[in-house]
Amino acid sequence: MSWICRLSKEAAKQFRSLPRDRQYQLGQAFQQMEKDPFKGDVRPVKSGKLQGSLRKRVGPYRIIFALDHSKNLIDIAAIFRK
Repeated sequence: MSWICRLSKEAAKQFRSLPRDRQYQLGQAFQQMEKDPFKGDVRPVKSGKLQGSLRKRVGPYRIIFALDHSKNLIDIAAIFRK
C-alpha cells in the first residue's frame, strides 16, 4: 500500500527554512513514510495541542503528522527541531 505525504502551509514554510542538507534528510524520511508511515522512530504525541497526532524522529528534527487511512494520506502538520 502506497501513501502520499502532504505538507501543511506551516510545515512547508518550516521545511523551506532548513539548510539544504537537512531538507535532503527530511525528504528521504518523507519517501520512507510514503512506503510505510510506521517505520522508524514513530510514536503518538501524548500531550499538548498536538495530542492525538504521531511524531517521527529524524535526527534532531521531529515530523508531526496524522494519517487518513481512507485516502492513504499522510498530513504533515509541523517540522521542528527538538
